[in-house]
Amino acid sequence: MDKSHYYQATVYRKEQFSPKVFLVTLKLIDPQTISFKAGQFINVEVSGGAKRQYSIASTSSRSTTIDLLIDVGPGGPGSQYYSQLVVGDKVRFSGPMGRFGLAQDTGNIVFLAASTGIAPFKAMIESLLENQAANKDAGRRQMFLYMTFRFEEDIFWKEYFEQLEQTEPNFHFMLTLSKPTEVWKGCQGYVQSCIDKQLLTSDQTHFYICGGPKMVEGVLLFLRENHVPEERIHFEPF
Repeated sequence: MDKSHYYQATVYRKEQFSPKVFLVTLKLIDPQTISFKAGQFINVEVSGGAKRQYSIASTSSRSTTIDLLIDVGPGGPGSQYYSQLVVGDKVRFSGPMGRFGLAQDTGNIVFLAASTGIAPFKAMIESLLENQAANKDAGRRQMFLYMTFRFEEDIFWKEYFEQLEQTEPNFHFMLTLSKPTEVWKGCQGYVQSCIDKQLLTSDQTHFYICGGPKMVEGVLLFLRENHVPEERIHFEPF
């Protein structure tokens, strides 16, 4: 079982990434630090006594603050709560929770994320990079991030991951759009159509999927049709 606790925090930063997505940084007050594993989530008390789950998008090396990616598009209690939230506001949450994490940290590690589904993967990627810098073992793994959005206006963190690709030889980034305009020159269509086919046949590859239910179901079907063993598929819908 998850050993979750209650936390009090304040909004340290709120940054709008796209028309519907915000990055919210919470600063811990009581207790002042949090310990978690990359991939876990917290349960935030939002409007009307409702609670909503959000994956932590930062690494545990930042124990006094955590980042959350918030999509206010759905318009429900969570969306309304975060739309009105401002720097300095108090936030109460419980956590950390969940068992979504890396099955192994070697071989080919493939992340497939739709929009804010990138949150747990950013934490995992940054944790891997921190660890391999300390252990000097980058040669033990190759990381592949396939990140998908619907429209160009929805894109965020493109420059960040492109910079990582430039500085980290074992990190590879592919951005895809499912509904691009005619000027889009990158990969388009469903994210699974952009996967390097060699990754599908390698027994050293683990796939991690996070996105809406339809995206997760589509990628799962694709991987299974390509005979990827179940023990090498890991997913979390939102």
